[in-house]
Amino acid sequence: MTRIEKSTEIKASPEKLWPMMSPDGWMKCYAPLKKIEYTSKEKNKVGATYHVITELAGLKGNYDCETTEVVENEKVGWRTTGGNFTEIGSIALVPTKGGTKVTYTTDYELPYSIFGKMLDKLRLHKALEEAIETGLNKLKDIMEK
Repeated sequence: MTRIEKSTEIKASPEKLWPMMSPDGWMKCYAPLKKIEYTSKEKNKVGATYHVITELAGLKGNYDCETTEVVENEKVGWRTTGGNFTEIGSIALVPTKGGTKVTYTTDYELPYSIFGKMLDKLRLHKALEEAIETGLNKLKDIMEK
């Protein structure tokens, strides 16, 4: 699996940021997310499931996710459970003197063995890094207004 980890400091408390850590909240910041549809009655709890449609670097993603960790005001985690993309991800909130350090971490893998690895190195990895960084910057802009 390939790992990307990006952080930013936001001048807001973890409590103020927490509502944006749900899949619905992240949709407001992360451009590759095109649609999220919950497939469970529960939202934002461990075991909640949802279907995700993404588009990044000309590649369409269509996969299912499950929330694997929820520690209110601290961390949310997820993993894919099916579809054309494998990912284990999390967003952590750590209080700082000036606000909160927000860290987005993803470990991902494309299918298609050798072809998928080449596609990742040539296109997706850089685009995904940029999208995560842009998403964190947009979150910062929204929360610091």
